[in-house]
Amino acid sequence: MEVGPGLAYWTVLSGRTLEPVRPVDHYLRHLRFGRGRAESTTKTYAGHLKRFEQWRRARDLTWEQAAREIAGHLIDRRITPRTTPGRGQGHGPSDAALAPALAAIHGFYRHVADVGDVDRSVLQVLFEVADLTVPGQLGPLPTLRPRLRVDARPSYPAHLGPPQATAEELAVLLGQATTARDACLVGFLGGLGLRVGQLAAVRREDVHLVPAGRRAPGCAFRHGPHLHVIRRDGHPRGATSKSRSPNVLPVSAPLVMLYAGWLHERQAIPGGVDSPWAFVSFPGRAGNLPGQPLSTRRIYAIVAGLAAAAGLRHIHPHMLRHGFGAAAADLDVARDVLQRLLGHDAVASQEIYRHVAPARVIEAAAFIGDRLAHQQQRRGQP
Repeated sequence: MEVGPGLAYWTVLSGRTLEPVRPVDHYLRHLRFGRGRAESTTKTYAGHLKRFEQWRRARDLTWEQAAREIAGHLIDRRITPRTTPGRGQGHGPSDAALAPALAAIHGFYRHVADVGDVDRSVLQVLFEVADLTVPGQLGPLPTLRPRLRVDARPSYPAHLGPPQATAEELAVLLGQATTARDACLVGFLGGLGLRVGQLAAVRREDVHLVPAGRRAPGCAFRHGPHLHVIRRDGHPRGATSKSRSPNVLPVSAPLVMLYAGWLHERQAIPGGVDSPWAFVSFPGRAGNLPGQPLSTRRIYAIVAGLAAAAGLRHIHPHMLRHGFGAAAADLDVARDVLQRLLGHDAVASQEIYRHVAPARVIEAAAFIGDRLAHQQQRRGQP
């Protein structure tokens, strides 16, 4: 729902008149404008709360009654296979998918209890009070801990393969691209670890491909080609950076070449030269205007389409980010450095990208075995 130029949020509608569900709408507005969350966050939360609202209405439950039956909602989600095309079609959601749904519901109830839309007794049903020790405080502080939890760590079924795109799959995607734009998209996702919303929201002014020792006008970074990741509103398709803090990412020489090829290609696109956005659309078969900024959905479709054309498993943009993080972890990149590269606010957020490769486990086991054998030989010497 758009509330002003460049300001919009997602909400949940109901009934024949498609009126917003008032308590849900109030919570999503609070997230977007009261707590400064990104529009994409309200989109994700709105999807989870829509399913919860449909489940509540189908059972004719009040909000208070539904709070006591959330476990039933999660069971319903678990046994309902995904019907839409894409990764996981025909299978139930993993714990990694249910954890954000539960977080959205918990956040919703905390808000509606605070503003008086539901009785505060529901908080006793959903949460338990725990003491949190904070450095610098005289004593522990009470905090609410959800009574119902699922493991937020990714749990990927075997049929889906590893959660990250491998280096070989990245190479195949690059080779499958038939346009310089698509190759550059894949390269930036896999070579910089960008989120899809960050990539869609990049402006041309954010890309500074200057040699080391020189600076772009108004930029203090002088360590070579780089990309500024800045969270801002105003994207026509609602794309934005999830991270609140700006970040600077060094751009390697191969990515510089990919972007240069795309800049040359976009000169032939009507409206492409004048567009402020880094990645824009080609003339479409359906008469779509060329030179428009790409949406996150379109980038998802491009990556998935390349994977399908190459005969690969279903691959989406975030798997390329996972591949970047996993490769950095395998190279033993320092945690604070990887935190900076991935744009995480907390170091712990990178743990989901640290997938131990079987080859490293085998190598470590062999090394330990050799050490033990060597020690046994030394003990047996006279």
